Amino acid sequence: MNIIVLCDLEGAAGVVDFHTQTYDETRYNDQAKNLSTLEVNALVDGALEGGAEQVIVLDGHGSGGINIELIHYEARVMFGRPLVSAWDLGIDFDAMFLYGHHAMENTPAGVLCHSWSSRAISNCWLNGELIGEIGFNIANAGEAGVPTAFISGDRAAVDEARAYVGNIEGVTVKEGLSRTAALTLSPAKARDLIREGAKKAMGRIGEFEPYRVAGPYTFETEYRAESSAASKASSPGVERVDTHTVRITGDTLAGIAERK
Repeated sequence: MNIIVLCDLEGAAGVVDFHTQTYDETRYNDQAKNLSTLEVNALVDGALEGGAEQVIVLDGHGSGGINIELIHYEARVMFGRPLVSAWDLGIDFDAMFLYGHHAMENTPAGVLCHSWSSRAISNCWLNGELIGEIGFNIANAGEAGVPTAFISGDRAAVDEARAYVGNIEGVTVKEGLSRTAALTLSPAKARDLIREGAKKAMGRIGEFEPYRVAGPYTFETEYRAESSAASKASSPGVERVDTHTVRITGDTLAGIAERK
């Protein structure tokens, strides 16, 4: 079986702050990457123990969220920028695993919650429904015929995923106390639970169905600053909705993903 692991940084145990941990070149950014990479390695161990033949790891954190020196020996990594879509690799994936994810912007007690940009974006909607990275990634995989079987992150992230895939195998590594504080598991315990959860998910692959959203698609982004909306609206195919909001439309989510 082939597994694609879409990784983010904010959902790792012990990672709770933008300005010291997740933004590039901040004081503890390297430590956060190391914590995340060790959790990814635990996931890869679990997936392989559960029968995966190939595990492709996609570093989905904007400025990079993986220490490539520490990555699992058996993992293959989609690393650097710009990246092509995982669905264009010519690999038939049996499932997608979401590692280290966070809830959408404005989620109560969502640790490091945001929607694509913690600095620039207030809200996003797909076909009129509020959506974050979790929902969009699950739907994008579903359009490619790939079910989502696993998620790890804070409690709010796991709950958000279950709104799309009710039976998803979820591992909660921290409970949000605020946007930038959490009651977190130790990194070592989080790794153990992620390994176990990934192995369980592999044993349940046949239980998951691809989550699909019917097209055509309208994707709207509300920016915090009017200037950001104006700049985005200058791109081809982007419509200005109001002072802070822009809209793109398309027949496929893959096409939306390329332009959003």
